[in-house]
Amino acid sequence: MHPLPLMCLTLLALAAPPEAPSGLLVNLLSRPEKSVITDPQPDFGWIVPATAPGDIQTACQILVATSAELLAAGTGDMWDSGRLQSAQSVNVAYAGRPLEPGTSYWWAVRTWNRAGEASPYSAPQRFLTGEFARERGWPGESLWTQLEDEAGRPFWGFEDRHPIEYHEVAPAAIKRREDGSHFIDFGRASFSTLRLTLDWRPRAADAAGSATIELVLGEKRKGDAVDPEPGGGIIHRIVPLAIEPGLHTYTVQFPRFKPRYPHSQPLPAHMPEVIPFRYCEVNGGGLDLSLEDARQLALYYQFDDDAADFDCSSAELKQIYDLCRYSIKVNTFNGDYAASERERMLYEADSFIHQMGHYAVDREYAIARYSTRNMIYHATWPAEWISHAILMAWADYLHTGNRKLIAGHYEDLRAKTMLALANDDGLISTRTGLQTPEFLHSIHLAKGQLKDIVDWPTTEADEYEFSDFNTVVNAFHYHSLVLMSRIAAKLGKREDAAFYRERAERSGRAIHASMFDPERGIYVDGVGSRHASLHANLFPLVFGLVPEDCRAGVVEYVKSRGMACGVYPAHYLLEALYDAGEEQAALDLMLAEGDRGWLNMLRVGSTITTEAWDVKYKKNQGWTHAWSSSPAHIIPRKLMGIEPLEPGFGRIRIKPRPGNLTWAETRLPTIRGTVRARLEQQPGRSFTLEVEIPANMSARIELPAPGGADAPVRLNGETVKSILEGDRIVIERVGSGTHRLTVGEGEARH
Repeated sequence: MHPLPLMCLTLLALAAPPEAPSGLLVNLLSRPEKSVITDPQPDFGWIVPATAPGDIQTACQILVATSAELLAAGTGDMWDSGRLQSAQSVNVAYAGRPLEPGTSYWWAVRTWNRAGEASPYSAPQRFLTGEFARERGWPGESLWTQLEDEAGRPFWGFEDRHPIEYHEVAPAAIKRREDGSHFIDFGRASFSTLRLTLDWRPRAADAAGSATIELVLGEKRKGDAVDPEPGGGIIHRIVPLAIEPGLHTYTVQFPRFKPRYPHSQPLPAHMPEVIPFRYCEVNGGGLDLSLEDARQLALYYQFDDDAADFDCSSAELKQIYDLCRYSIKVNTFNGDYAASERERMLYEADSFIHQMGHYAVDREYAIARYSTRNMIYHATWPAEWISHAILMAWADYLHTGNRKLIAGHYEDLRAKTMLALANDDGLISTRTGLQTPEFLHSIHLAKGQLKDIVDWPTTEADEYEFSDFNTVVNAFHYHSLVLMSRIAAKLGKREDAAFYRERAERSGRAIHASMFDPERGIYVDGVGSRHASLHANLFPLVFGLVPEDCRAGVVEYVKSRGMACGVYPAHYLLEALYDAGEEQAALDLMLAEGDRGWLNMLRVGSTITTEAWDVKYKKNQGWTHAWSSSPAHIIPRKLMGIEPLEPGFGRIRIKPRPGNLTWAETRLPTIRGTVRARLEQQPGRSFTLEVEIPANMSARIELPAPGGADAPVRLNGETVKSILEGDRIVIERVGSGTHRLTVGEGEARH
């Protein structure tokens, strides 16, 4: 990445005419021509072109046509919205003639800026409709469907989400060994099949006809070979390949995945099977065999590698970010968040962390929405996982500004608060006989009953003492009630919003009264317990349960425990520390050198985030789990501090918390466009932030205050009015455009 271009306001005021809108979306799909839309009233969105600082859209015009030719002629025979006086550039509902199922349409949009100037029309975008009234196994179910491109060529796509596709990856290195075999390193692991081009020249002594050679594939190397005993669930596979004399190209056929879990998802028959591997040995068994070409055919969902990035003064943190971002990408091989070679099944907590990371590294929302709907109707057994369905639904709304998911699944989300398990004082329990068939049906748990989990594997739970009324489970219950109150308010359900707000307050009072130890100033693991785990304190802290006069003690206790948890709660631990103003402690945990951290994943040789910190903490752990990729979103959201202040990113906050980093920069994709930020600091002297904010967006910027309240604050070289809130200098309503903010004396230098 390079420093942001700096322009003075005078030059920006001499703006060029508006460019065309870009980044078109139909029902959150950036490539709707590769899918079919099953909503007869889809939503449209676009990125507003910026022409001057603080620019906003004041009007727009949408054309929808039955052919590209009509659209090019400026005719919207399905819908010509005319000039709509509106700043809305996301979630604009279709309002034309009824769309027909199984039909192609084209659309384009133009906008008017603050000065009243019209932009050109956007490039046209094609979208396809599917079956609107098909009966589905569950609301939101998305099936494979065979489609045709504009040239009439058939291809397979999904309903309402982008398809998964194979991507060629060339070897990073090939070594021919002394015995004539080859060792191939593709640089990184992915869920892939393998394509080889081999030239076999049989000698007279060779048997006539075909021969069978051996391929060895895996994720871990040992010298110039695939490690035959990698440990845990790390992949080592031996696959035979039948070859013919002469020069031929072969696509390796792996044995089909066999589902062994309730909701495991095998690939469809029309797609070659994949396994995760980085390395391959081609063992010809003494044949006169030449390796002419090798390609890893990596299978994953649509991904824009240029959508996001991060760099900083710590090379190690950059490596961790890149590891986590790549993990988000390649763990979409099923077209959803069903990661892991062993299970290929969605779990709510895994999916939520994957979802948050995906939002931070690509402008992609349909896969998250599909995974959320899938999780709502296919609940898994851990009690806290049920709450995560509400977290996923709220995150969908927060990042898209689109209400269709929270409105369409409102009743199911209400059940996911698990109020049916509450006693009179507001605490819930999975152990007091309240898990009736009616309750289990309401949360869509098809088999068995809920059990408290706290952490996974359970040996990572900091010796948690389980009881009937569990602090962690109740903290999640409290948080789900808070979110449900917000969801109800956004949908105009005032009575429901007040009800859930009151229940959240009741839950919070009960948790503090029965699970907080005032003598030690920390939370215990449950009612009747004396043991105080990291988990029992970090979850009340991250969910805002801790009263202000108790926060300091809880924060210090959480810090004192370090990374006494598995990879899943690490997401919440980092967030809790950043929100508590302990950014250096959070940064130190991300950069931890021991075996409980992301650097250890890199050190042992994985190129995808792992299921646990190390094999010694989970004996069957795999090397392909996105639930341990939380730095992918923690870094832009918390370290760089870019978060939405309102659903859909119309207003954002930028609150950088870099710890002892001297500089850092990021690109963060949002539904309204890319936010860019770069910071430099001389601790105690100066802090500089350069930001690029898309049109139709404004920011509240909160900066450290070196020198305290009297530190001078400059915006684009001019002293500006600011306010001091705590230890932060706040500048409100910074509009779109490129800005440079400096606090303190002197200039930071990279």
